[in-house]
Amino acid sequence: MKSSRIRRISGRRAADALLAVALFGLVACNYGFEGGGFPPHIRTIYIETFENQTAQFDIEQRLVTRLLEELPAQLGVRPAGREAADAILRGRVVRYDDVAQNYRPGGAGGTTDVLSHEVQIGVAVQLVDIRDNVIRWEANGLTGRGNYRPDSQTDLVGQLQAIENIIEQIIDGAQSQW
Repeated sequence: MKSSRIRRISGRRAADALLAVALFGLVACNYGFEGGGFPPHIRTIYIETFENQTAQFDIEQRLVTRLLEELPAQLGVRPAGREAADAILRGRVVRYDDVAQNYRPGGAGGTTDVLSHEVQIGVAVQLVDIRDNVIRWEANGLTGRGNYRPDSQTDLVGQLQAIENIIEQIIDGAQSQW
């Protein structure tokens, strides 16, 4: 008899706790948080072709192409021409490195086999609010990294990974300001 009463009390407590959580959830639905998105007047963005300060041919074109494909949707804005845009993203590719990362001692003659390379792309970016004529977000030291295996892949694999990494950093940085 005592054990059934214990079960009944603990069952009631569980039901009361569940009810409290459900009520809290209903009450909390009436409240929201500001931030995490752009100011309401920024609905369109123009992405300038980045300046390339490296010897790596066309890296800025690959970066801008991927930015155009991903950035507007991720930030909740539409792409627009320079004259119609509410914001402009501009930037520079300031560094490109392709460095051997992983080695294995080779065979005869003391050679060394390179197992992997890392591509590092450094950029500086600004997000400018046209209406208020202010820089809403700026980063001078973003570095994207990507790896590839030289025995079976080209450096393009590492470049594309590094570019995706840069885009993630730009999205995170731009969203963190609002």
